[in-house]
Amino acid sequence: PSFRAELLQELAGVAEGMDQAIQFLRSIQDRARGGLARSERFDAAQVVRSCVALERPLAGKRSVALQGVITVSGVFLQGDPNALYQVLTNLIRNAVSASRERNSPVVVTLGQVGETLRLAVQDHGVGIAGEHLERIFEPGFTTKEFGSGSGTGLTVVRQITQEMFGGAVKVDSAVGRGTTFEITLPIPVQRTPRGRRQA
Repeated sequence: PSFRAELLQELAGVAEGMDQAIQFLRSIQDRARGGLARSERFDAAQVVRSCVALERPLAGKRSVALQGVITVSGVFLQGDPNALYQVLTNLIRNAVSASRERNSPVVVTLGQVGETLRLAVQDHGVGIAGEHLERIFEPGFTTKEFGSGSGTGLTVVRQITQEMFGGAVKVDSAVGRGTTFEITLPIPVQRTPRGRRQA
């Protein structure tokens, strides 16, 4: 495709990402007022694509390339799309922070394995020490410098993944090699175009 077509496609992705971000901020306001989380049927790939498009220029400011590899389409989840957006934003920003001094890309992948979706965020950054791996999901635990992290991000990631989507989070990391966070999400019964349900 021509440069113009690629640029228009990229701008469309950024605009879509901004809309998702606005919805995300509104959901935070709703929760602050005591409102309930939304629960709706949404396209998982669309949320991931929007999040990557919006985070890409922010990562670029830190000299980190953000890549998205999405191999599924039309697979719907049930829950709050803004919650999934929050999960992915947390993981991407952690990965970018770990990669900014290594000039290595962060790769977000979304694919289907059997009856589950596999969402992964991989970096080749500084990695996580073995003694910290068992604690990274604890509330308040952080390996960042004082004042640069609250230690709640990964706690929220696991809570949303498990409680809202019935999924699981696992991490593979080594110092000097990088980190991969992998989220597996069970795929609910899908609807056919005519409104019928299928497994």
